[in-house]
Amino acid sequence: MTTHRYAIFDVFTDQALAGNPLAVVFGADDLDDVAMQAIAGEFNLSETVFISEPRGRDADYGLRIFTPREELPFAGHPTIGATIALTLASGASEGQRKRFVLEETVGDVTADGRVNGPRHGSARFFAPKLPEQVGELPDFDGIAAALGLKPGDLLDTPVRGGIWSAGVPFAIVPVRDPARLAAISLDLSTFEQVFGGAEPVCALVVSKATLTEHTLDWRARMFGPHLGIVEDPATGGAAAAFAGLISEQGGLGEGEHGVDIYQGVEMGRPSLIRLRLKHEGGKLTDLMLGGDAVKIAEGELFTGDIT
Repeated sequence: MTTHRYAIFDVFTDQALAGNPLAVVFGADDLDDVAMQAIAGEFNLSETVFISEPRGRDADYGLRIFTPREELPFAGHPTIGATIALTLASGASEGQRKRFVLEETVGDVTADGRVNGPRHGSARFFAPKLPEQVGELPDFDGIAAALGLKPGDLLDTPVRGGIWSAGVPFAIVPVRDPARLAAISLDLSTFEQVFGGAEPVCALVVSKATLTEHTLDWRARMFGPHLGIVEDPATGGAAAAFAGLISEQGGLGEGEHGVDIYQGVEMGRPSLIRLRLKHEGGKLTDLMLGGDAVKIAEGELFTGDIT
């Protein structure tokens, strides 16, 4: 019987049972696409990451990332979780960092992890692809109906939104304040009509944080029903896409800027995604994502019947 070691991490949090759960499957070289998709469906988490030997010579490990329904070329939460899983498994001592080059479908990702405790670590990585705008938002009336809001809730915001991608496209929808975020009541049928079609996109709904938080902080909720994710508590790929919008529309000056994104609050799974943006010549030249993760379970996966 074929077995694979796996672990479950809560990502973008330093507390167990918060953040975004992730399944990490080690030694996945013998698993084909069908098997990986079936395993991701079995875990039924927003994403499962499979770690294998890289195909190219420049990377340390290969990563394949699957939602319950399809493969993604890139995602931040599996990249952070896999980096921390590899760092903890390396035998590094507390406070020590490990650097990895991870081969993802979107390209090689340079990441480093830090051991913060026996089951807790932090990681950061440079985005393999800088975000770019790839489309405009649908009609505001349709968006509001899909989210159970009023069209005016989407107006008078610090940014105007758009469809942005750093490997995976997201419709970034700004609302006026965090109260509107909490008031969202998804209409799945209308959501599919508005954000579906030949190339459906997830929706990242964002609001400037309240004055009690840092002025560059943002609150967010992410919805991706077509991926089998009605709502996601932390979405690194969406945060990377959002960084492009912030860079273009947020009035940032030259130099480096730290931006924190709080997600999952309304789900009872608070998450923190850290962004570091570098501006030169009025353009975004570097983007780093970071966060924590805590291992909450580990075991053996019996896969002999599906390979």
